[in-house]
Amino acid sequence: MGTARPAKKENQAPIDHRTLVGRRRRARTETKILEAALRIFAEKGPDAPVIDDFIKAAGIARGTFYNYFKSTAELLEATSSWLSDEIAETIEGEVRKLTDPVVRHCTGMRLWARKAEIDRVSCAFIARVWFNGGFAGYAPLRDIRLGMKTGGFRCITPQLGFDVSMGAMRQAMLRYMEDPLQKPFGDTLVRTIMQALGVDSARIDEMMSQPLPDISWPERQI
Repeated sequence: MGTARPAKKENQAPIDHRTLVGRRRRARTETKILEAALRIFAEKGPDAPVIDDFIKAAGIARGTFYNYFKSTAELLEATSSWLSDEIAETIEGEVRKLTDPVVRHCTGMRLWARKAEIDRVSCAFIARVWFNGGFAGYAPLRDIRLGMKTGGFRCITPQLGFDVSMGAMRQAMLRYMEDPLQKPFGDTLVRTIMQALGVDSARIDEMMSQPLPDISWPERQI
């Protein structure tokens, strides 16, 4: 006896493959512009570039650019959100399995530092531009707040703990960008951050002794 085919749902809209192809092409073009913008902003800072810089770097027409972004300010904001969410969500995929917020924050900071060491373009962008909100701001603040509730972090306020963590990270990235020969700062930096957040020395030693996961970062189109 043959296997019965599932009944076709009535009123089910047919898939428009041309629409799907168009959406994918648009997404690829937008990503190409963002990747070009990442390099340009990393090299020149947030204020120096002009639209022609991005058009040339992405290899697109001027009209194509304006189909996606209306100004360099809008592109800067989009690039910042895109990169911060890409990094933070990739890291979150690794640390979400950790139930202790203190360990989660420590591991996340170590992975942020590792990314800066192996990806100089991202490091330069973060150092010059930094991030404005998004997931990169939410996740560390969440873990600091939870860590304070469990007694693992001893901060006056969660926001102060966040400022200590992210401020130290950005300053280290600035220094790393200015001196490419500087030795990797990751674990030394994170150990200092954990000390500033009031974590016990023995616990810091234990967390820092754990190997980091081998992250597969998203590949760039250009």
